[in-house]
Amino acid sequence: MEKKKLIGQGSFTNAYLMPNGKVLLISCCQIKECMAFGWFPDSPLFPILEPIGLDKEDFRRYEMEYYPHVSSLKNNLDPDQWQIYKDLRSLEITGRISKNDSLFEWHKQFDKLENKELRETMKGALDACSNYGTDIAFEISPRNVKVKNGKLILLDCFYQLTRLKKVHKSND
Repeated sequence: MEKKKLIGQGSFTNAYLMPNGKVLLISCCQIKECMAFGWFPDSPLFPILEPIGLDKEDFRRYEMEYYPHVSSLKNNLDPDQWQIYKDLRSLEITGRISKNDSLFEWHKQFDKLENKELRETMKGALDACSNYGTDIAFEISPRNVKVKNGKLILLDCFYQLTRLKKVHKSND
């Protein structure tokens, strides 16, 4: 069996650096499935995930490129990419909303983006996620983005609220 090194762990996914230099993802996140099957917009903002099989109940395996950690996003992103990051970070939903309304609320947030290409890309990704329900949320922070040649990569910024609740409940 190939030796792998755990390099990331989240609510839905464990990421392992493989000897071949790729990253193995073992995930129960249906959004990763959405990305891997090509439903996301064709954009350099999103990594390419290759589905490579099932692991155990509700978990799938994916392989993707390894993006090394950078100490400063601002210092490693091209100026236009830093602006994209800041624009996405400025979006938020305030107040209580039902999980069924989150998809529509995020559409409203993405509508605020002045950059038309970014706005359409993010709304397209959101629409792709809606194949799994309307309880889609978006979160961007330094821990779920990477940099490649000065370009921003959004790793796992979209997620399902009910899946998160289910995962947290099973960990209690």
